[in-house]
Amino acid sequence: MGVQDPLAALQWHWGDAYLICHPEPDLWVAVRRDNRDTLRAAGPEELRALIIADYVNRHVPRDPPAARMPLLG
Repeated sequence: MGVQDPLAALQWHWGDAYLICHPEPDLWVAVRRDNRDTLRAAGPEELRALIIADYVNRHVPRDPPAARMPLLG
């Protein structure tokens, strides 16, 4: 596979545990699907590092109920 879009790559690898978006040029966001804690970074590599550190410290359940948790309630 060739060079991937950074947003698509993050979503592919982490999308079942985090809702990931890139709403502004220097803002990358990941929201945990289990408790809605939010990670913010200036770029995709920084966000990836934050996600990995967060996931290692506090595992995000990847079961269907956690994945379906709505953001707004």
